[in-house]
Amino acid sequence: MRGYPDGSFMPERNITRAEAAVIFAKLLGADESFGAQYTSPYSDLNDTHWAAWAIKYASSQGLFKGYPDGTFKPDQNITRAEFATVVLEFLKIVKGQELISKIATIDISKPKFDDCIGHWAQKNIEILTSLGYISGYPDGTFKPQNFIKRSESVALINRALERGPLNGAPKTFPDVDESYWAFKDIAEGALDHKYIIDEDKKEVLVEILEK
Repeated sequence: MRGYPDGSFMPERNITRAEAAVIFAKLLGADESFGAQYTSPYSDLNDTHWAAWAIKYASSQGLFKGYPDGTFKPDQNITRAEFATVVLEFLKIVKGQELISKIATIDISKPKFDDCIGHWAQKNIEILTSLGYISGYPDGTFKPQNFIKRSESVALINRALERGPLNGAPKTFPDVDESYWAFKDIAEGALDHKYIIDEDKKEVLVEILEK
């Protein structure tokens, strides 16, 4: 994830469903050239939308299914439940049958989050929790219907990709101080870099690579 033209990262800002689609499409190696290969399955998505290529590609891979009324709502903020579901589907693609087989053995009969009981994404959230990718809030909730923040999304993606947090990184964005809870995760996601794993099994910055 990159910052904005003014140099900020805006960690507390929400992200839209279109932005999420672009993130995951790029993680799967797609780019705008993929857009012409797919037809939009959504009634509210025109090819003129800036993220149409990513939405079509990500949907073709099973990461998004849209809403029951046939819409995608690209400019609507994505919820924590929706984002978690996309992450789980992304992991199935990246890790393949090994993860799928592991998921089949996970016991989610004792829910960790009371505020997710009965929610449509409860199973997905509990699976990600059992896999160690999400832990919820300090008060024991997950808040599935809250819109996910940029900081939360980059932290979850890092966990899913089993990378970071990046230690020893300099302050990169003026609105993300070293004391911010996701500082190291944002550095991991925003900086192209070389690193080492130290004796404590932590990722430590060696060099920032210039594009």
